[in-house]
Amino acid sequence: MIKFIEKATNSNFVLEAVFKNENLDKNIIAKKFVITEFISDKKAVIFLGDKSEFSVNDLDELSTQLSSLNRTFEVNLDSFVTENVSLSVIASRILEKNKFLNAKIYNVKTNKKEEEKELFVFTKNLKEIEKELKNTEIIVESVNFARNLQATPPNICNSEWMAEEVKKQVSQFSNLKVTVLDKKEIEKLNMGLLLSVNKGSMYEPRLVVIEYNGNPDSKEKTVFVGKGITFDSGGYNIKTGRSMLGMKYDMSGAAIVASALNAIGQLNPKANVAAVLSITDNRVNGDANLPDAVWTSMNGKTVEINNTDAEGRLVLADGMTYAIRKLNATNVITVATLTGAILVALGTTYTGAFSTSDKLWSNIEQAAKSQNELVWRLPLHDDFSKFIKKSTVADLKNTDLTGNGGSISAAMFLKEFAEDKNFAHLDIAGTAETGEKPMGVMVKTLVQLALNEK
Repeated sequence: MIKFIEKATNSNFVLEAVFKNENLDKNIIAKKFVITEFISDKKAVIFLGDKSEFSVNDLDELSTQLSSLNRTFEVNLDSFVTENVSLSVIASRILEKNKFLNAKIYNVKTNKKEEEKELFVFTKNLKEIEKELKNTEIIVESVNFARNLQATPPNICNSEWMAEEVKKQVSQFSNLKVTVLDKKEIEKLNMGLLLSVNKGSMYEPRLVVIEYNGNPDSKEKTVFVGKGITFDSGGYNIKTGRSMLGMKYDMSGAAIVASALNAIGQLNPKANVAAVLSITDNRVNGDANLPDAVWTSMNGKTVEINNTDAEGRLVLADGMTYAIRKLNATNVITVATLTGAILVALGTTYTGAFSTSDKLWSNIEQAAKSQNELVWRLPLHDDFSKFIKKSTVADLKNTDLTGNGGSISAAMFLKEFAEDKNFAHLDIAGTAETGEKPMGVMVKTLVQLALNEK
């Protein structure tokens, strides 16, 4: 684990950065990110290449290296500073990576874990960066809250349990208003789409609403709407074989928007922000949702179900209407593991983004860049909504069965429920987890979006 101190204690190995063309010891391995140890002197150096080329983009690899050392080190942070990379940025990235890699994420393995190595980081300018470090810690701990929810197995993390866990966490902060709506309250709101997905479940649906009002003089309000499918069997359009594995992560959108509010409640930005979590599982029983069924959404539009495995957009649609009509959202941002198609387009590298507003997209892009998260904008075009508007019995079908542009047609379905508000959608199906590891992606971006408001 990492600890920040003001000066070396000389009781551990001291690690410093060295760059090309400096007076290097002949025994130093001049290969980027490789550490050379001098045992007799209790000293080590890490080679970082050309000093003029060392950039923020190098910090992820560097931070990983420093958080995975095989002994306890004391790192001279000041030796890493260059004209291109400031002390506060370096310190924040190292802290973030260390907290991320060493997070206590759900795990019930019975084998004993190896002893953790401590990482001491010292700088003579510690007081100058203390506030930045505190903010970074708040954000990364919120990321880890999302990751822990993501990792929790679905036999534990059902809709009722998840709602209570979120409430318990965010209720710690008096400036966050938390409301949990049960099935009867959801029925009173006529949220037919959320209820239709829940029909196959033994657990009640939940709508969790978290509100933060940091600028009461402004009418601007951004609401994050998160997909909270705690397990997705596909319903009667059931998933087959390995396709059902990893479906505990289908609640990632809800976990992420809740975690963003968890950080926002501590950082107190001058912004009005809320989160709406639409939570249920998508199971199969004798009364589960059926293909060809028709349901009425909270905003009155009717939807014909042509694929029960396209349930995420249904619960999001009702969540969006709640955000607009009950919370007076001016900007609505949906976050969801929505489509497998986004993996074909962007792999596990980029989060897919869609927006009806160039300004809202620009704000998201800027926030993501600041927090070192990768987003890629894809188009919203009426050509991709032609099929979903061809139902002979309802206003919309829930899936475009042409097989073309699946992520875009899903976003176009959501756009049908945006009314006249600025709308953006983040498809995290490829980035929410990688290699069975929960990533808590986009928490940092959503928090930064709120922090950037003036």
